[in-house]
Amino acid sequence: MAAWNACNIPITQKLRASNKRMEMKFSATVACRDCALYQTAKVLGLETPDCSSLNRVVLRDHPVNKNEVLYREGDSFRYLYLVHSGSCISSATILGRKSQVMGFYLPGEIAGIENIGQSLCNHTTRVLEKGSVCQLDFLMLEETLKQDELIRVQSYLLGASAIHARQLQWERSLTGLQSAEQRVAAFLLNLAGRFQSHGFPADRFRLPMSREAIADYLGLAMETVIRTLKNLHNRKLISSQTKNIEILDGDALSDLIRS
Repeated sequence: MAAWNACNIPITQKLRASNKRMEMKFSATVACRDCALYQTAKVLGLETPDCSSLNRVVLRDHPVNKNEVLYREGDSFRYLYLVHSGSCISSATILGRKSQVMGFYLPGEIAGIENIGQSLCNHTTRVLEKGSVCQLDFLMLEETLKQDELIRVQSYLLGASAIHARQLQWERSLTGLQSAEQRVAAFLLNLAGRFQSHGFPADRFRLPMSREAIADYLGLAMETVIRTLKNLHNRKLISSQTKNIEILDGDALSDLIRS
């Protein structure tokens, strides 16, 4: 049975085809062609984003440091942050209680895209590890782009926002899976699919987030996440070395989720 991710894209065959093992760098850097900004530029009819109208509203490859806050819950929405390298974590206050992890942004993904159409940011996003982002001034698009360009870019970004919303809805359904092994397995396969969609190996990647953050996101205790990763490692479904994950048997992980 094929492994799956948020978009129901089989990845097991591609895992098998990856005979050459590739080590992830400490902080993965997405190639421009696999970045959401490049896709936005293509919408404008350009081959590359290097000389587009977007240059007037984009701060490219801006360095960010660990724990730096990109935007806070309740801030006025203005910018989209396209993660070039490193990663980010989002959290929100639920029912007035403590902050809860809502999701993660990997290289090539757009932090803040769920805020489109709203006046205020609905969660807080901070940097997990040192990296860089491209900052897009969303509110300046209307003043900067031609009408036809604006319509195309807005249509693309709204479509990307809808895809992101479906992914979040699917990811939150992980807490409905009965066992900790199912939740962790689904989480790892989802990450694999997302890394792969942005040009990285699907079978070997580095977890940028802590075990505690994973536990909070999946609705589990941190000790349970640690124990579950160790069990999957001992069963040779994955190889887990500190933050480095290698998926050894995608079929078995998929079967585990559906069992």
